[in-house]
Amino acid sequence: MVKLTLLTLGLLSSGFIYAAPSPVPLLVEQCLRLPRIDLAVAFTEEKPPLTIAQQALILEQQTIGLNNINDRVNYYRGFKLSADEREGLLQCQLRLADTLSELVNQTEFHQLTNALTQGNREQMLLSGKLQSLIDTQLSITEKAKLHTAQATISQGLASQQFSLDIHDAKCELITENQTDAMLALHEEDAVDTQQRHFSGTVASYLLKQENPQCRQQVWQAYQGRASQRNRDALSQIAKLRQQTARAAGFPDHASFSLSTQLLSSPALVKAFLDTQTHAVEIAPWDLGQILPQKAFAQGPELQTAHTLTQSFAYLQQWGLNFEPIETINIQEPSHQIFRVYHQRRLLGELYISYNVARQSHQQQTLRQSVIGQQFGQQALELKPQLSTHKDIEQFTHALAQAVTSLAKGSHFYLNNTQDSSQDSHHIASLWLTEMLRSELFPHYEQTYLNEREILIKAYTKQLKVFRAKVALSFYQAQPQQSYGDLATEFTYSFGQEWSQVNDYQYSFNAIANEGPLYYQSLWQEALAKFIYQITANRSDKLNLFNLLVVNEDSLSLSDQLSAFIDGPTDPTHLIQYIADMARQAPHLAQ
Repeated sequence: MVKLTLLTLGLLSSGFIYAAPSPVPLLVEQCLRLPRIDLAVAFTEEKPPLTIAQQALILEQQTIGLNNINDRVNYYRGFKLSADEREGLLQCQLRLADTLSELVNQTEFHQLTNALTQGNREQMLLSGKLQSLIDTQLSITEKAKLHTAQATISQGLASQQFSLDIHDAKCELITENQTDAMLALHEEDAVDTQQRHFSGTVASYLLKQENPQCRQQVWQAYQGRASQRNRDALSQIAKLRQQTARAAGFPDHASFSLSTQLLSSPALVKAFLDTQTHAVEIAPWDLGQILPQKAFAQGPELQTAHTLTQSFAYLQQWGLNFEPIETINIQEPSHQIFRVYHQRRLLGELYISYNVARQSHQQQTLRQSVIGQQFGQQALELKPQLSTHKDIEQFTHALAQAVTSLAKGSHFYLNNTQDSSQDSHHIASLWLTEMLRSELFPHYEQTYLNEREILIKAYTKQLKVFRAKVALSFYQAQPQQSYGDLATEFTYSFGQEWSQVNDYQYSFNAIANEGPLYYQSLWQEALAKFIYQITANRSDKLNLFNLLVVNEDSLSLSDQLSAFIDGPTDPTHLIQYIADMARQAPHLAQ
């Protein structure tokens, strides 16, 4: 019965969603029938007195079903579903949120959280995760306000109901519809205008408009398109988060949200972002004009299945083994299942599907592995060929994520899905990504990246850096803002001035969702590349994997790094190491 269910999931993930009944209604039914978690009852059902370890185990057993359903809901949200199925998943999410909120408010939950701070490293790590849940709880009213404001901002940015109202005659371009009309009327100058017509979108305008001042005006106006619509919603979010921060004893939301991170203060985040600021000397409104002048790199021509086989062979050095247990369609193995072991410990199963209709290579968690509780289930949804540098990056990252998730070595779900801090959780998988890429695609940058790709990467990074600065400053109290002059910061990254730079805070969703934590992807990628640089030539791959990925001893990142870094491993020194790496090997800093 289990095997049939898993097979159905594999088919669904590979475009055969109409070949089998949808499992979404059953999942929603199971979700809505989830019983209330009552720790007082659960603790008294066992023979008292219970040790802290026993109480933690009971909490894990009581909540693992809730966590599994949440993972499955996130998995199915990526499919094209009917309106009823989408509504069902939404109701399930609301039920899960209510169940968790009710649990976190129980006295026994708070008592256990405090008691675990006196336990072993694994228990102390769990305590931090539970405390984070307590600290981020909002009342029903506050949740409703926050989610409504976030939805308003998302809708405001997604709306395409805007028009280019250009008053300067020199900045006007002819749209495609206007060109068609002129051709129909046999206008003499219709042929000339075809070279400059555009589709009416901002992207098309920036590509077609030769006047740089016109491009600048349109791009800047586009960034401020939602400022009026989103101003009140973003102010509401800032107010709610500021209240939570003040109640916790912090001056502002930025200080509060960073207090549990590796970069634990706005000053540390600023220090890191400053090291990542490098002028690309290309304004955002000029990028579309410059890219066509750059040559494309030659893409690879590789079969994904063959590369995956090579990956499995390489990962044996890390103590991993992949045992094929089922291939669906012998003539053309578009679906495969592997049982994954690490040093003879069964980690779980890996579901592989190849689909020519896919636009990217993706990893999905079906079930998180938890030692003593359940084996993991990971899905890799892949394109049959690797034909671009993005394919290579996505493939290696997806495989590294799946392997890392399966191999995590804690007895608690939260410890395996969250590190000691959010800004260190993905470092192990990103490090393994770098290792896989360097082994499977030697001289990757020189072979698959040309001026065009390098420019895009540099520009994209600076856009992230600038956004991180905007988000950090927005959630800081006015006198203590890390970046009081964002116009100057914009110039540092792009070499151009922007007088209405404050409009930018209304132009991207992340400021309402990640907020001050937006820097995290930049930080983790940079630190993972630094770790790769100093471990790439080490021969003790099994020990490295056990230390950085499995981490059975629940070591902090600082303790992990101390095993192979000769020097301090506090955040200030790590920032300096990363900056030094960028100067010595600029290609690793991209």
